[in-house]
Amino acid sequence: MVATHPTIDISVGLYLSFANSKCKPFKNLPIKDITQQAFNHLGQNGLISVANGHACSECTQPYRRSQYEAIDQIEEGRASVKMVVLDGIVMGPAHCAYDGCTSDLLNARGGEFCPFHETQYGARCHVHGCQRPKINPGQAGDQHQQEWQKYIESHSCENLSGVRHVLRRPGENLPWQSHVNVQRNLQPHDQEDTSEHQRKNYFSPNCFYCVETICAPCVTVIAWTKFAKSESPTHILNFLASVYPDEESHPDYVCIDKSCQVLCTCISNGSWQEWKKTSRFIVDSYHYRNHKATDTLCCTWCNPAPTDGSAPNLVIPAVDKQGQPCLKRAFNTQACEQLNSWLGGFESILKHVVPGKFDWFLHTVIFYHTRYVLEKQDRKGQNGDIDDSGGDQSLSYVIPCHIHVTSVSQTEY
Repeated sequence: MVATHPTIDISVGLYLSFANSKCKPFKNLPIKDITQQAFNHLGQNGLISVANGHACSECTQPYRRSQYEAIDQIEEGRASVKMVVLDGIVMGPAHCAYDGCTSDLLNARGGEFCPFHETQYGARCHVHGCQRPKINPGQAGDQHQQEWQKYIESHSCENLSGVRHVLRRPGENLPWQSHVNVQRNLQPHDQEDTSEHQRKNYFSPNCFYCVETICAPCVTVIAWTKFAKSESPTHILNFLASVYPDEESHPDYVCIDKSCQVLCTCISNGSWQEWKKTSRFIVDSYHYRNHKATDTLCCTWCNPAPTDGSAPNLVIPAVDKQGQPCLKRAFNTQACEQLNSWLGGFESILKHVVPGKFDWFLHTVIFYHTRYVLEKQDRKGQNGDIDDSGGDQSLSYVIPCHIHVTSVSQTEY
C-alpha cells in the first residue's frame, strides 16, 4: 500500500491531538521526509509524553518498613516506591554498512552506504580493505568474485537460506541456517562491541541491533531507543541517564535482565556514586533463576524478591488460594517481556523501512499503546475492574493509521 500525504497527516494529526501539542502538521514536504521531520519535532528522542509523571498501584507502592506490614497498617503521607523495567527486542532498521556509521542509506532498496560513504567507496570492491574497482552489476572486484557469487547464492530467493530472511522471526534459529555462510561476526547480546572491524565485506547494509524500552510494571511505556551494535551495560546506563538526568527523577528500583552486569559497570565507570543515593538494580524474576547461585553480588544486591526482609518493598503480604498468609512480589518485573512479545508482531513490517519511517512508526505505535493502557487503567479506577468492552475497537481505530503510513511500496522508499 502506497503511503500518501493524507494517511501520514492522519497519523501526525492524531498524535498532535492526543499529545495536546500545538505544533502544526508538516506541509509542502516530500513524502520521504515527512516521517523523519515528524519524529524530529514530535518524537522527543523516544520519550512517551502521555506517560510523563505516571503513577498507579501497579508501578508504585507505599514505602514499607517491614515486608509483613499490611496496607491497612500504612499511614497516609508515606513516600512512594517506584519501579521501572528495561529490556530490548532484537529488531531495527538498516543503516550504512561502513564501520561505525549509522547514517541513513542513500538507497534503501539495495544500497549499502549512506550518501557520504557511497561517494567514497561506492565504486570500489565491497570486500573490506580492497581498493580495486568493482565490476558492475556486482559489488566485488575481479579478485573477489568468488565471495560475491557465494553471497548471491546464499541470499537468493531460490535458496532456503534466502527464504529464511522472509519467514524468520526475531532471534529464531531454523535447522537450515547451520550451513549459511555468515558474512560478519555477530556481537554477543550482552557484551561491548570492542572489535575494530566486524565485517569481512560491505555486500549488505548493517542493521540496528535492538530496540530498548523502559516500562512501568503496568506496561506503560516511558521511553524507547535504538542500540546500534549491542545491548551492553554501558548503552543501558547511557539510556537511563538520558531519561532520568537528575537524582529527583530516578526510580527506586531498576529491573533489568542483566542487572548484576549493569551494576558492575556502574561501579567501575563511577556512575554508581550518583545512582546509589536513590536506586537499586535488580534482575527480573524470569532471568534471575538462570543466574548463578554462587554469584554473591547478584544474590545479595539484585534479588527481585528476597524473603529475608532486606527489601520489604519488593515483597508484600498476601493470602493464597487456601486462605493462608504468604508473600508475593510487589511489582510485575515481566512488563517489557510482555511488551516485546507484542512489538515482535511488527518486525516483518519494520525490517525493510528506512530509519525515519521506522522511528515514526514505532513511536506512534508505542504512544497509542501507552495511551490505551492509561485509558484502561482509568476505566478500572472508575468501575473497580477493567472494562474490556470497546477496548479492541479503540485499539483497531489507532493501528491502521500506522500501517498505512509505513507499509509503502518499493518506489516510495
